Amino acid sequence: MNGVTRILRRLTIAMSIFALAALSLGGTVRLATLVPKDSSFDKSLKRMGQSWREATDGEDRLLVYASGQQGSESAMIKKMEINRLHAALLSGVGLAEIDQSIAVLQQVPLLYRNYDELEHVMEKMAPVFEERIQAKGFVVLGWLDTGWVRIFSKNKLLTPDDMRKSKLFTWAGDAPQTSMLKKMGFRPVPIESTEINSSMSTGLIDTVPMPPFYALASQIYNPAPYMLDFNYAPMVGAVIVNKKTWDGYTPDQQSKIRAAAEEAALEMKESGRAESVESIRVMRDDWNLKVSALTPETREQWQAISKEAYVHIRDNTVPADIWDKVVAILEEYRATKG
Repeated sequence: MNGVTRILRRLTIAMSIFALAALSLGGTVRLATLVPKDSSFDKSLKRMGQSWREATDGEDRLLVYASGQQGSESAMIKKMEINRLHAALLSGVGLAEIDQSIAVLQQVPLLYRNYDELEHVMEKMAPVFEERIQAKGFVVLGWLDTGWVRIFSKNKLLTPDDMRKSKLFTWAGDAPQTSMLKKMGFRPVPIESTEINSSMSTGLIDTVPMPPFYALASQIYNPAPYMLDFNYAPMVGAVIVNKKTWDGYTPDQQSKIRAAAEEAALEMKESGRAESVESIRVMRDDWNLKVSALTPETREQWQAISKEAYVHIRDNTVPADIWDKVVAILEEYRATKG
C-alpha cells in the first residue's frame, strides 16, 4: 500500500467515525444553563425535556447541561449561534447580550418595587422583547423571575458609599454597566460569572449582587458573610432556543414545546421565589450569614443613587425608546394603584 492510498484510507475512516458521531448526536437538543445541577430549576428543565420528547414523538431528547458546564452565558450564546448548543435558560444579563433592551428587567437597581410591578411590565413588554430577540436569531419559549438580587460582601456594607469602597463584581462583556458604575464612583471588576467564587477567595472582588438561592448553592456566604437585605433588582430569565432548531419543528410541535417551556418557567418562578426566602433563612440560621436591613435613612440614600444611575442607564445600558416605554408603564400603573 503506497503513501497516498494509506492517507486516503485514513481519511475515509476518519470521515466514517465523524459521521457515526454525528448520527449518535442526532435527535439531541442541547440546553445549557448556569443553574446548579439537581436544583429545582434543573429538575424543571428535565421535566420539560420529557414533554419535549413527547411533542416530537420520541424523535428528540433534551440534554441539560447545568452548573455552567458549557461555560458562561456569553459562551452559551456563541455556541447557540453556531448550533453547538440549541437552547438555554439565560438570566436577564445573558439575554441583554442578545438584545440590550432586556437590561431594563434586571440591570436597573430599585426600578421595581414589588413583583406586581415587574409582572405588569413583563406582560406589556414581552411581545416587544420577543420580537427583538427573534430578530437576533433566537426564540423565547418562556419567561420567569426567581426573586430579588441581594448584595453579598466580605465586609459589612450599608450605604452606597460603603459599596464605592468595595471591589464590585460586574458581568464580563457588559461594558455599558461597567462604564456607568465607574462614572458613579464605584470600582467594578468585570469577570465571568463562573469565576465569582474563585475571585472572592483571591480578593479580586469582595462584593457581589446575587440571588440568595445561588448564594446558598455556591456557598458564597463563606467568603462574603454579610448580606444587605433589600430588593436591589429582580432576577429574571427566559428559556430560549436558536431559530434554526425552532424552524425544524412543525407548528403543532412548536405549540407543545412552547407549552412545556411555559409550564417549566412557571414552576421555576414559584420555586425560585420561595427558595430565595428560604435560602436567606438557612444561610442566616445555619451558616452565620449576617443580614443587615435598611433604615429609612439608608433606603433614601439607595433610592437617590439609583435615580442618579437612571440618567446614565437611559440610552446606554437600556435603549432610550425601551426605557421611556417602561417608565411610562410604571408611572401609569402606580397612578392607578395609588
